[in-house]
Amino acid sequence: MKQLLIFALLGTLVSCKSWDEPIEMMSFDGTEMEQFTGQLIKCKAGFHVQNNLWVPVKMKPGSFELFIDQQKVGNLYIDEPVKLKAHRESVLKVPLRVIPEPGFMTTAYKATKKATVQVKISGYPSVGIFFLYKTLPVSEETQIAPAQFIPYFPSF
Repeated sequence: MKQLLIFALLGTLVSCKSWDEPIEMMSFDGTEMEQFTGQLIKCKAGFHVQNNLWVPVKMKPGSFELFIDQQKVGNLYIDEPVKLKAHRESVLKVPLRVIPEPGFMTTAYKATKKATVQVKISGYPSVGIFFLYKTLPVSEETQIAPAQFIPYFPSF
């Protein structure tokens, strides 16, 4: 009986269209910078995220790679689990840690001179429902205006 219940639960989860469609980012609320040095960047990013699933979703701590215009600029680490409540909008303050690659400042300075840059984040986070976790490949690219994220970068 216990195995039948587990297989029914797994069948329900697998029959969902996708893991990423029911969860959407509503807005980005900016960042609060805590530390900015050559070896470490720590900040808290704010998001409004809508979970349309009827079950809570949790992402374990993990790491991602950051790219600006196809050039790797560093590794992004999420050190705390991210939890989304079932079928509602959640306000998140996610603590982030970035370990920059050598040449990060040069790449960031070049990016501030452009109107828009291509930003990519990729990695393999572990996402789960209840006690079932799955490692999913993530590779998201978007165009952003550098002034939105680096408003006070000095220009010479």
